[in-house]
Amino acid sequence: MNGKPGDHPLNDILMHRLEIYGTEVDELIREISELSSRRELYEWWEEEIKGSSDRELVQRKAEARYAELMQRSRSSGWEAMGH
Repeated sequence: MNGKPGDHPLNDILMHRLEIYGTEVDELIREISELSSRRELYEWWEEEIKGSSDRELVQRKAEARYAELMQRSRSSGWEAMGH
């Protein structure tokens, strides 16, 4: 990955703010990024998304991951700022 637009969907969403899966799904992925370490984010991406272009699949998996991360943040005693 060289970090240029089109190089990797996560970079496009997070770094270049390009629309990849639609505004709502892309924003959800940005939220997941804020709640995850970079390593954790990329591991989830490689295990669950695998470069899929299926917007509905990505949305379902992103919603599930976001819910997991929010539960983790609540159970560890901190709330995500503004969420």
